[in-house]
Amino acid sequence: MQNYDYFIHIKNTGEFYSALKELPLFEFLFSKGVGYEETVVKWVESRLNDPEEFFQGISNEIVICGKEDISNLFTLDINEILSLSEKINGFIAFKTPAPERFIEDFAKVKDRTFIKRDDLYVLGNTTPLFSKISGNYVLISSTETVFEKIGESEDTTDKPFFARIKKMSVFGREGEVEIVGQVKESHLTVEITQKASPFRVSAREDIGKLPYLGDLFAFTSDPEILRWFFMNMFRGSDVEKFFNTISSEGSSMFLVSLYGTPRFAFLMENKTLDEVTSDLVSRGAKFVGEELQLDVGGLLLHFFNYNGKIVVSSMKKVGFLQTLNRKRLENHPSFVFLEKEVPKSVFLEVFVDLYTLFDKLLGFSPRSSLLLIGYEEDGLIKYRLEVM
Repeated sequence: MQNYDYFIHIKNTGEFYSALKELPLFEFLFSKGVGYEETVVKWVESRLNDPEEFFQGISNEIVICGKEDISNLFTLDINEILSLSEKINGFIAFKTPAPERFIEDFAKVKDRTFIKRDDLYVLGNTTPLFSKISGNYVLISSTETVFEKIGESEDTTDKPFFARIKKMSVFGREGEVEIVGQVKESHLTVEITQKASPFRVSAREDIGKLPYLGDLFAFTSDPEILRWFFMNMFRGSDVEKFFNTISSEGSSMFLVSLYGTPRFAFLMENKTLDEVTSDLVSRGAKFVGEELQLDVGGLLLHFFNYNGKIVVSSMKKVGFLQTLNRKRLENHPSFVFLEKEVPKSVFLEVFVDLYTLFDKLLGFSPRSSLLLIGYEEDGLIKYRLEVM
């Protein structure tokens, strides 16, 4: 790690991949919906007469080390995925029983020439790749000097997926991050540990009481995280300018539609409509019944009191209350399943209904959801992500 900014180790790629494919989201991405697997298989089979050994080579163990920003590895673009070896400022290592054959096959799959130069293999075109064999490992890099600095890595054999990143920003906090992933019964669990200054933790509120009206439902006890969500949702709008007027030092719950017609409701503690009326009226807000209404760039915001909180919503108060009485998040079976083990004190809880989101985007969707929990343990920031 002293030479690299991130280190990723997948212990048994084929086994981990097969387990992921049992889950609705990844079955949708890899096969039945988006079909990444078929695209990759066809790509390989069109270039290799006998692709079996190549597939075995990418199904054992993979190590990725690189410098600079890791975000370029997270993509759903199939062409970007197939071009990772060129993008990484570092190297990829594959464990295979037939290293030289794997290099030759890799060159063909990448449509590159293949020559051996002493103990180095050059996979040529206008921007060559370089490869070297180390025991049962094939190392591939866009820079041949990389191989001079490679040593033994730490033992991560008990972790199906392990990553360490020297510096990563999560909800505005930056620090070293460790990620461990494994597939459990019916879901993927990803545990993230970050060395950074902690968020403010409090007893969590039950987001299951929120009306079932959007794709994303959340609770946070930290005003910085609320600001992060708020500013990303209303980026560039006048809402950013009076965020401090309506936010508070208490906890907040909210729901948001991530696609299409804006639908949202932010419920903020320790604030009342009376406290913000003067500022909102100075911005043009008007009382309509029990609520204040303010047009912000063509988006009509509704401000009203509910259950000791101020609500900022795209809905009128009467519509909000009617939705509450019809259906709440606690009626969602995936939410009930994923929320079984949540710490009593957290700084963040987020549930995303991927089924409704993908259905809006594509017209068809997996029965998939995710739950993200943020808490503190032993002075470290901890996240647990559960994905169905």
